[in-house]
Amino acid sequence: MKSLAASADLADLPVLKVLRRARAEGRMPHAVLLTGADGAMLAGAAEQLASLHLGEADPLSHPDCRVLRPAKKSRRISIDNTLEVVAALRLSSLTPRRVVIVNEPDRFLSESANAFLKTLEEPPPGTLIVLQTTNYYRVLPTILSRCMRFHIAGEAPGLNDPSWLDWQREMERLLTRMVKGPASPNARVSEVFIPLYALCARFEVLLELFVDEALKAAPPPPPTDEDEEDAELAYEESVRRGVRARMLISVEEKLRLIGRSHPGCAEQVALSVGYLEDARRRMELNYQVLAAFEQFLLRTLRAFALRPREA
Repeated sequence: MKSLAASADLADLPVLKVLRRARAEGRMPHAVLLTGADGAMLAGAAEQLASLHLGEADPLSHPDCRVLRPAKKSRRISIDNTLEVVAALRLSSLTPRRVVIVNEPDRFLSESANAFLKTLEEPPPGTLIVLQTTNYYRVLPTILSRCMRFHIAGEAPGLNDPSWLDWQREMERLLTRMVKGPASPNARVSEVFIPLYALCARFEVLLELFVDEALKAAPPPPPTDEDEEDAELAYEESVRRGVRARMLISVEEKLRLIGRSHPGCAEQVALSVGYLEDARRRMELNYQVLAAFEQFLLRTLRAFALRPREA
């Protein structure tokens, strides 16, 4: 079945025009890194490049196209899958050209990245390696140095669900309470801690709700050589990761809005943004979402509790 991303109209993207011209002139780089905020657009652009190189409308089903992606719940690119792709490139191919698409190279395990470096630097003749990620700054320098990077403009899809907008309003109220301090010492539990734990619980519930909705709306997973159950689990985790990232971006935006509205809290807001990044990293390592988000809010509360109450 043809990938929906590959069939999307992406012909007007400048990067594709540039690389199409480079290929026609015999200047096509052997390794291309696509970066940007819109994961669906990046995936579509990667498949368009594969289609261009192979001369096939449906590149993901072509026997000379290999896909390397994070697998299982760990959402890491394993050494076994990496070695399998590297070994496959040494075999004879049906056509003079081959493609490797690496989804989310920021998820390489260190040993997997090391195993792929030689191939990335000197792939077999006729091979195009296309890497795509929304997390450019987490890609290993050894990977970055071997690729020609192209940034694709675009924004990550927003979350406009009414329940999420309501959650954001409650989050903003809590942040404002943290800035101003409770009306009285005895009011701290009812004014701050109860809303704090309620927000944590709702965050987790909304995450799973949005993931379910995203999975229903998303196209089916692309074909893969992996075990079907492992592939489905990895695909679901990829969707969850994207939804969670958009939610956390919204939280960070609220924090920065508080900082602009209350310049005297600049230090506390900066600390809180750092705490949020720590929570994000823990979630990436499969730390419990509820626990990570709770720690972020409690650390933020402590930071604000140490400053004088605003008039």
